[in-house]
Amino acid sequence: MAIDSGTKTVLENMFFVGVVTSVNASEGTVRVTRKDKDNKVTGELMVLQRGTVSTKDFWLPGIDDQVLCLLLPNYSGKGTGTGFVLGAFYSAADKPVESDPGTRSVHYADGSYIRASGGNIEIHAAGDVTITSGGNINLN
Repeated sequence: MAIDSGTKTVLENMFFVGVVTSVNASEGTVRVTRKDKDNKVTGELMVLQRGTVSTKDFWLPGIDDQVLCLLLPNYSGKGTGTGFVLGAFYSAADKPVESDPGTRSVHYADGSYIRASGGNIEIHAAGDVTITSGGNINLN
């Protein structure tokens, strides 16, 4: 199915790849530079999370992360420019830190990481580890 030029223009204006240039952690938003639009910087874009009500997830892309974005022309009557960061992705410049598809991990800038693979969980902290429990802690 061919896409006509009008539809292509609409999609190009809605979906784009950009680079994060500022992070507003208290609001869960970022600003993104669009190289495809002469380095125009977006307004604050909301970052998709896995939960925001009773179970709250928190993740924000970092400065210089390459992200896929969606702009909505008339979201909730807020006018143009309201949009979302759908996620970051690996590229030739930023390779994955793992190569096994069965591994899940989070690697932090300070060298700390958590890795789960093959039934094992590895925690490496660059600093102290604090565990707080309202009940018992059992170590075997």
